Amino acid sequence: MVFLYSPPSVSPSSRYQIINQSYTFVILSQSNSDKTTLANRAFKFHVKQPTRIFDTNAIRIKEEASLLSSLNRSKLRLLFLTFLLTQLLSQGINSRSQAQHMEPLHKETAVEAGTIQLQVKASPGALYQTELTFVNKALQRALEEGTAGDASLEAIPPDTTLTYNKKGQTILLGVTPNGDVIDWTSKQHILLPKSAQESLHMQVKTLRAKHYGEMLPWEEASLVLPKFSSFTVVDVMSGLSFEGQRRAGSHHADVQPLTKTDSATLKSIYGGQWSWDRRAVLVKLNGRTLAASMHGMPHGGDGIPGNDFNGHFCIHFLGSVTHGSRSVDPAHQVMVHRAAGLLLDYVSKLSPWALIDVWISAAHQGDLQLLQVTTGQEQAMHVRSMRRLSKFKELDTSQLLQFDTAVDVTMTAAKASATSSRRVLFHLERASVQDRWYIRSAVIH
Repeated sequence: MVFLYSPPSVSPSSRYQIINQSYTFVILSQSNSDKTTLANRAFKFHVKQPTRIFDTNAIRIKEEASLLSSLNRSKLRLLFLTFLLTQLLSQGINSRSQAQHMEPLHKETAVEAGTIQLQVKASPGALYQTELTFVNKALQRALEEGTAGDASLEAIPPDTTLTYNKKGQTILLGVTPNGDVIDWTSKQHILLPKSAQESLHMQVKTLRAKHYGEMLPWEEASLVLPKFSSFTVVDVMSGLSFEGQRRAGSHHADVQPLTKTDSATLKSIYGGQWSWDRRAVLVKLNGRTLAASMHGMPHGGDGIPGNDFNGHFCIHFLGSVTHGSRSVDPAHQVMVHRAAGLLLDYVSKLSPWALIDVWISAAHQGDLQLLQVTTGQEQAMHVRSMRRLSKFKELDTSQLLQFDTAVDVTMTAAKASATSSRRVLFHLERASVQDRWYIRSAVIH
């Protein structure tokens, strides 16, 4: 192997070096037997006269040494140059050869044909993710030969992505929980043979079960984590986790961080400030992972001494209610379903009134994915906070395809600091009475 460097330098791993006025050629050899192979080369090659030739093991050959005759020196020089010529001819003396010589220092192992990688996370911006890599050449062939199907009507990209390598190009696709493959760039389904789709469905099902939590009604979840039990809480967006303990709570869990470090982690999840915002979390204990929702505001009493958390925070599960109003908190329930990987299914079944509640919660927390789930379109935020002022007077909309209503809220605009009372006019639509509702416009007055 020959490496070409400029400017000249001595490599401690090289066996021989010939240094001339223009370039440095480093000849790598493994043993002294390499010297004998030089005699087998028979090519003529002309370079500038070498100024010195030496073995890096400190065996120095001086051109002026009287022990070597002029003829012997010429033969030795010819042997070295012949060896160089042979190596250069085999590698190719061009601009490309230098890059090829250096490539093995950084080259990664080639990906095996048929390698499929699946990745699941709650939203495109989530840092918490679970991956699975497997080899299935038949599935890759089916993906490459798949034909375009119907347009995808999904409101948001699938939470599971699939990647594979096709002739050096990385192909990225979305996969629904049912194993349907979607090219999100064109928003079209890719039709696969039944066997390929069933195989993919099983892999996706297994991966999502590892990533998301089990959704248990509060009555059952309360038995899994009894009072004074300790468990791990994982935020499904940031991936940060901390240890907590259930201290009280009959309609949901009142929880304390165990230590100062756990309190600091909880605070960092909320950007360094305590907050009432709801977040999807996983509660892990005794080999089980439950889907839940928490806020991050210390309140009430019952503190663990020395944990830097004055009070407790709340963790809600499916169907749990607040201790004050004894009513279900819509924002918590949305996050429970997100933690279970069922956000889209849940929102798709909501009434217009419940969908508006989700929209208001998303606007209040700046949750762009949640806004997109309610509207079916990518959204921009123009408010810092928003809360509904009064209860809805729900009407029968079962036979309607369009619906308009006004909702009174308190809100803080994006570039304002003061909170004001405003009215939001919502317009909702759906394609048929069997289809889901979408919020098509929300005008703030």
